[in-house]
Amino acid sequence: ASSRRNNGIREDPRRFLVHLTMSSTRTFESSIVDAPCAKVWGKVRTMDFSWWKLVKKTAVTTGASTSEVGSCHKIDYNDGSSWTVRLCEMSDIDHFLTYEVVTSTEALPVTSAVHTIRLRRITATSQTFVEWTTDFSNDATTAVVEDSRFKKLEAFKDLAAACTA
Repeated sequence: ASSRRNNGIREDPRRFLVHLTMSSTRTFESSIVDAPCAKVWGKVRTMDFSWWKLVKKTAVTTGASTSEVGSCHKIDYNDGSSWTVRLCEMSDIDHFLTYEVVTSTEALPVTSAVHTIRLRRITATSQTFVEWTTDFSNDATTAVVEDSRFKKLEAFKDLAAACTA
């Protein structure tokens, strides 16, 4: 009953399914920075993103310090847009931080985005493995995911340059 015969040809019952372009709602990119983990962490943990060419300036808007969990940071980008992000988690032992986008001056193409930047020591070479993961809400399109990927790759280059300067 799941298929029928039509002139001796068996039809596939799935032929009526609509095929949609689906995208992953998680991006993961990584890179190696030719600098010790402590130096790279010193740049990342401040959440001022001064090493990233896309960022014009940042300021802590709530909280006693840049590393206080729950503190909010306003990030002004060179294109004129601004995000306010909240630091959700930070570990100086495991060298990672997680932040979520709270507000934006322009409408974002997703309902939510949670970013985690994690560093790992490469002990054999005194380098640092950097990974950046973003979990988007399920309304993220392929274009949003790809844009996120490319911006992370640019950020890694900028971070590496800042750590080796």
